[in-house]
Amino acid sequence: MNIKQFLIYFCVFIITFSIFLFGCQDSSPKPNGITDENEIVLNDYQLTEDETWESDKTYIIDGTVIVPADITLEILPGTVVKFGHDSQIKVTGVNALLKIGTPLIEEQLDDLVLFTSKNINPQSGDWKGILFDITRDADSYLRGIMIEYAEIAVDIRSTSPSVLDCTLQNNGTAIALNGSDSIIRYNKIFNNQIGISTIERQNRPQIEYNDIKNNETGIFCENVQSIIQYNNLEINDFALQLNVKFDLSISNNWWGTTVFEDIDKIILDAADVDLTTKILGRVGYLPIAEIRFADAGPRE
Repeated sequence: MNIKQFLIYFCVFIITFSIFLFGCQDSSPKPNGITDENEIVLNDYQLTEDETWESDKTYIIDGTVIVPADITLEILPGTVVKFGHDSQIKVTGVNALLKIGTPLIEEQLDDLVLFTSKNINPQSGDWKGILFDITRDADSYLRGIMIEYAEIAVDIRSTSPSVLDCTLQNNGTAIALNGSDSIIRYNKIFNNQIGISTIERQNRPQIEYNDIKNNETGIFCENVQSIIQYNNLEINDFALQLNVKFDLSISNNWWGTTVFEDIDKIILDAADVDLTTKILGRVGYLPIAEIRFADAGPRE
């Protein structure tokens, strides 16, 4: 091979390699588009009409997905949604609706929806979570969804979606309630820093038949009007922490024991003057359940 032939072959190789490299770059994920037939990437995306997310696709969220007033986002059973750092779904405005998982009218649970971090080595707080922000509508629901590695998995402010048959694990806070009458029922809430937090505005959420265990704090309570009954509150560092000066009366919960002295040790209230820096009320927990509730947690 002479020098002229070598130069021709070399130029052909360079051109072919450049075309191949350009083609690879062109196939990279595009914002708010389809990267392949089964994956959809959404960057700081606001819905402009009702949408349904389907179970045969994986949705990758970077930034904030906004469900605005008079718009409904429905996420079907079996759908997988992965979140980048500080990403969230925000439901805001009158009649903004988010419906995730099995519809409430159906008796049998369908396949679980999964909300998780897109990180290879996920950690609690990787993404922000779901925020319901003053929608004033109680027709939203989460039923049959696993949410993990969020800062606040479900943050509910001045509205009352139902949270049923869900698993919330490895989050900073699993559920935060502020000015809400939500029904929080039949959920498995474990390995979170805080399981359920009721703060500020005093509505009457119904927290019932939940399996709340292995959290640093099972329930952090500033709302003494909350209905808290028929829950399993066991193997938490603190089963319940009261954080206001008013008394809280709850009953018929399982605390992992029937010994009053042991129950007192896992409740933080006015009796724990050596552990608190503010004036607190007392927690009244009688009568107590004699055994754990077998029907607490997600129904099959």
